Amino acid sequence: MLVLLPPSETKRPGGVGVSIDKAAIIWAALDPARDVAVKALIQLCQDEEAAAKSLKLGKTNRKDIQANLEIMTSGTMPALQRYTGVLYDALGYDELSKDALQRAENQMFIQSSLFGLVPAMERIPYYRLSAGSLLPGVSLSRLWADAHKDVWPRLKGQILDMRSKAYVSLNPIPKDKDSFFLEVLDANSGRALNHFNKKAKGAFAKAFLETGLQSSSEIPMVAKRAGLEARVSGRIVELFVPAGF
Repeated sequence: MLVLLPPSETKRPGGVGVSIDKAAIIWAALDPARDVAVKALIQLCQDEEAAAKSLKLGKTNRKDIQANLEIMTSGTMPALQRYTGVLYDALGYDELSKDALQRAENQMFIQSSLFGLVPAMERIPYYRLSAGSLLPGVSLSRLWADAHKDVWPRLKGQILDMRSKAYVSLNPIPKDKDSFFLEVLDANSGRALNHFNKKAKGAFAKAFLETGLQSSSEIPMVAKRAGLEARVSGRIVELFVPAGF
């Protein structure tokens, strides 16, 4: 079973190894769209005030504008390591076993607004661009929906979509794919959660990587390992978060 994660606004700085102008990110089918997005972002960031407005940057994180200008030559690291924040802190990249990292390489993908659907262990640079950012002359949703038409057929088997709705709309899964969308709910009230939504997703993702997940029938078992409960209903997976999680 394949698992799709959302990215994060926050990212680890730095990186080593080959920059993206020396080695192509996987899936040549996405290269033209990536080229459009990267060039548009670099062009936007040449005007600091316009970039700050479009990328919704405050005074404390305007350094991200310079990082975007250096995106073609800056160091890289695995996408799963690059992203931080509540979800990725709960996932705990630095604590993953070798088997878990292998599963991440084979079964996990992260939806980037700049690079499209990226295998979790693919190396990416530091950047700043969210699903809600505005790139002059570029519609990210149209760009990525069109670009992934040749990619989705290559993804075989069931798909568990853990992306946020903003990133689902950026690149919807085709209706003919056997996919499931994950919703995180409070175990007592049944209401949707915000902060604990991300923490629960991270905990579930970590359990998936350490335990393995072959089909939707194993989702409740993986959720239990994460200290959660899950119910599969049609194409929806309900992940229930207990009090005190």
